[in-house]
Amino acid sequence: MSTSLDQNPLFLSVAREIQGAGSTGKILEKLSGLQVDDSRGGEMFPELRNKKDTAWDFRSVISLVRLIQQNRQSVSHSYEEAMARYSKVNNLTAKRKANEEEVRLKQTLTDYILKIESNFEKNDRADESIVKEMTRFFDSLESAEKLSESNIASLNLSPKSVAQIGPILERYEECYQEYSKLKPVLGRLIRIADYIIEDAEG
Repeated sequence: MSTSLDQNPLFLSVAREIQGAGSTGKILEKLSGLQVDDSRGGEMFPELRNKKDTAWDFRSVISLVRLIQQNRQSVSHSYEEAMARYSKVNNLTAKRKANEEEVRLKQTLTDYILKIESNFEKNDRADESIVKEMTRFFDSLESAEKLSESNIASLNLSPKSVAQIGPILERYEECYQEYSKLKPVLGRLIRIADYIIEDAEG
């Protein structure tokens, strides 16, 4: 895995995109090149929170946004698979009455699909909010044009920005926790669905 130093060009690229008033989609696209150790996800939020508000650095905040993006992408793949299984069971039961197992599966899949969509919406709102606050931060940063690969590591947010971004990171942490719960459950549901579909087709 790349070190933070190796990734400074990417952090600078993200900063430049924000400075240029890039859209949320464009900024997230730039972020997708960053490598974040997902196994440390649970530690990254408290590590940043425990810093003084004058020590919140740009790279740590951006790394957390990337962490959420990675988890969303993973859950999104499972979401698509769950939708495909739901559609398959629906087709199988279109011309006959669904049995108890199929009814229960369809209901459970529906519940989890709705949970995922709700979390995606919360994630979207947090993305929009973080980009808005980061844009404000760079607008007020007098030395923004002097940023480089060699000094991006020492870029700290202002206490004012920290006060605005703190609650957004809390929403991100809620998304992260929800994604962490959803991934294993979805995996089990998809396996169960495959067994039920196989039985129905056999």
